[in-house]
Amino acid sequence: MNRLGRYLMPFAAAAMLAGCGVQESFKEADVEVGQFHTALNAGNWQDVWKTADSELRQATTRERFGKLLDAVHRKLGKVTASKQTGWNANSGTGGTYVTVTMQTQFERGAGTEQFVYHKGSDGKLALSGYNIQSQDMMLN
Repeated sequence: MNRLGRYLMPFAAAAMLAGCGVQESFKEADVEVGQFHTALNAGNWQDVWKTADSELRQATTRERFGKLLDAVHRKLGKVTASKQTGWNANSGTGGTYVTVTMQTQFERGAGTEQFVYHKGSDGKLALSGYNIQSQDMMLN
């Protein structure tokens, strides 16, 4: 049994260290979501676009992204509360992707927001995807 323990100990240590990195990424993602909501409340989606990951910039145009966030702001109003309801992390050769799902209350309705952040070789998170599901937004 001792021999088995010696072989498994490095794997357990690596798993614990990876878990700490993931937890740190989720804390960083919470800060990023807060900054996103601050920019959204101010109607300043340009700040979000400036720091967005290249994957987001390739997936949509600056104008379409702006129209989406303008519509969220115009139809739902300012964020009044937001609570994390889910998360996921995937690591690979291209970096780590952190997905955070938030249940968000706005002035004129609610929505489920999904944020995808990419943590590249520089160690910083950058928004690579955003999605909102909201019946209130569709009806307002």
